[in-house]
Amino acid sequence: MKHTAKKSSYGPWLIAIASVLALAAVVSTTVGRKGRPTDGHAPVVVPTGRSDASFVLDPARFADSRQREAYAAARQVPAVLNQLYCWCGCKENRATQHRALLECFESEHAASCDICMGEAMIARSLVEQGVTDVRRIQSQIDVSFAPQPSGS
Repeated sequence: MKHTAKKSSYGPWLIAIASVLALAAVVSTTVGRKGRPTDGHAPVVVPTGRSDASFVLDPARFADSRQREAYAAARQVPAVLNQLYCWCGCKENRATQHRALLECFESEHAASCDICMGEAMIARSLVEQGVTDVRRIQSQIDVSFAPQPSGS
C-alpha cells in the first residue's frame, strides 16, 4: 500500500491570519485607543466640502476673549482650517465626527476646547506670517498638540 501525503488546506488560512495579525500590530503601534494617531503626525484631512466661514459661529456671542479670538481666527482662515486635523479627538468621537478643524467652530464645541482654539490661532498666525503650505501649518500644530511617539 502506498501512502500519499495529503496536502494541507490550512496553509492559505494560516498565511491570511498571520497577515491580519501583523497588520493589527502595525496599526496598534501608530493609532491610539480612541483612533487618534500616536506617531506625532496628523493624518491627511479630507476637506468638508466648503472652505468659507459661512457656518462659523459669530465670535461676538462669546464672553471670553480667548473664545472670541479663536472664532475670529476661524472666520479669517476657514479654507486652511478646513484642511487641518484637530487633535482633540472630535474626528474619532461618534457624537461629533468632525472631518476638519473648521467644523469645530461651526458649533460651540471649540469654545470649550483649548486644543481647537489653540490650533486655530496657530493656523491664523502662520498664515499672517506668509505660510501657505497646509502641511507645514499642520506640522506646527502637531508639535504643539500631537501626542509624543512612545520612546521619545
